[in-house]
Amino acid sequence: MQNRYGGLIWTNHALDRLKQRGLSQEKALIAYRNVDKTVQGKNPGSFEFIKYFEDTKTRVTLIGKENERHEWIILSAWIDPPLPGSADDKKQKLYWEMKKANWWKKILLGMKMQMGF
Repeated sequence: MQNRYGGLIWTNHALDRLKQRGLSQEKALIAYRNVDKTVQGKNPGSFEFIKYFEDTKTRVTLIGKENERHEWIILSAWIDPPLPGSADDKKQKLYWEMKKANWWKKILLGMKMQMGF
């Protein structure tokens, strides 16, 4: 993965997130170039670029911001639903397991999360 790819600047954070989430930089670039929806981001000046991929029934979201030279910087990226085995998939499964758990299991799951398992 490259910091400058497809005419965009990719932060190290964005590249790390792509790796963690099993999302290729190429697919993220396709999402940016063929965006279905653009919305204001949570931080001032940032935007969310959202692309729906019908073939895989997934949604890719990129967070970007334009710099003073009018270059787009990609700050983060993710895919919904998370790809099987990715860090986000594991977090989501743990969230739902925690939500359904009784109080005793919640304590055990909380300890498991604290220890990084």
